[in-house]
Amino acid sequence: MNGFRKLQKRLTEEGWFVGWNLPCCQSCAWEEIPWEATPNKVLFNHSQDCEVYLEGEECPECEGMGCDEQGEDCLTCCGMGEVQEDFDPSEYDTSVDGFICMTPEQQNSSVFCFSGDKKGVENLKSILPIIEECGCTYSWSGNGDHRIEISWDV
Repeated sequence: MNGFRKLQKRLTEEGWFVGWNLPCCQSCAWEEIPWEATPNKVLFNHSQDCEVYLEGEECPECEGMGCDEQGEDCLTCCGMGEVQEDFDPSEYDTSVDGFICMTPEQQNSSVFCFSGDKKGVENLKSILPIIEECGCTYSWSGNGDHRIEISWDV
């Protein structure tokens, strides 16, 4: 179990919601927080934070659109609009439509969203020792208007 998974488990035990690869941007991801979660005890990233960026050729099936005529993800390119030789998307997290994302086991750091209000900042500051205890490091300004970056060994 890598440092992120240890941190996720430990913070969940402390009453936090800790998410990975919530759809798709920060605005959409906040809408995915479970209603029972304490709003000031959330830590998550979203698809744009862990997305795999590929440079390939335009998908011939969807002509680079990433979707079919019904708006469903193209099966040939998995919604990316591009095809890559020797790339197997099944090795990645494709749980969010239109994104191919790395898992915490494939990525060794990410920026994370949290509640930037006074209580959210206090709560995040209180878990900084837990982040380190779980084998992770962090970089953060200490302010509610900056996301925290957390790193771990893969």
